Amino acid sequence: MLGRNEMEKKDGIVTGPGVKTAMTKFVPMLCLLLCSAIFLGSSTLASAQESGVDGTYILDENDSDNVNEVIENAVGKLIFPTRAIARGRLKKLNPTYRQVAITSSSNEISVTVDHQPPLRTPVKGPPVAWVGPDGATVNASMQLAGRRLAQTFMSADGRRVNDYTLSPDGRTLTMRVTETSSRLPQPITYKQVYKRVS
Repeated sequence: MLGRNEMEKKDGIVTGPGVKTAMTKFVPMLCLLLCSAIFLGSSTLASAQESGVDGTYILDENDSDNVNEVIENAVGKLIFPTRAIARGRLKKLNPTYRQVAITSSSNEISVTVDHQPPLRTPVKGPPVAWVGPDGATVNASMQLAGRRLAQTFMSADGRRVNDYTLSPDGRTLTMRVTETSSRLPQPITYKQVYKRVS
């Protein structure tokens, strides 16, 4: 008669109540370890995916500033003869983009607005030449850090920074624009808000 914790060997296989008890404890423990590993792995992957701004976004007009009003306010401070010229140039430089798509890799950042050719820059390196919405060539650079992407455009006329920030829930991308020029009495600033669609 075997005791509760005794085991016997039969045909090279250890059997008995003690083995059954050990296996009964081992199987749930193994399952717990495997499930924990899967859960932690998927959580880490989800966190990695949520930390970047990669995705496609569409404009939320209700939460965005009216760019035309911002331009009118800026040109209203100029002397009358230069207002029409400045208004036309600022409207070309500040179109309202309906869609923004961002992709990144370890080497390159790419941003596509509406159906225009994408702006691609190296993650690290000098600015690249890029043709702006007004047809002029500017020097463009981008810096990506987690939930934030900064685009900088430099030309002889001035400087523009598009500062994209992703909300904590990953659903809203806010672009804050700051445009400075020696021809403007003060910087132009406004925001455009985009909702994630993919």
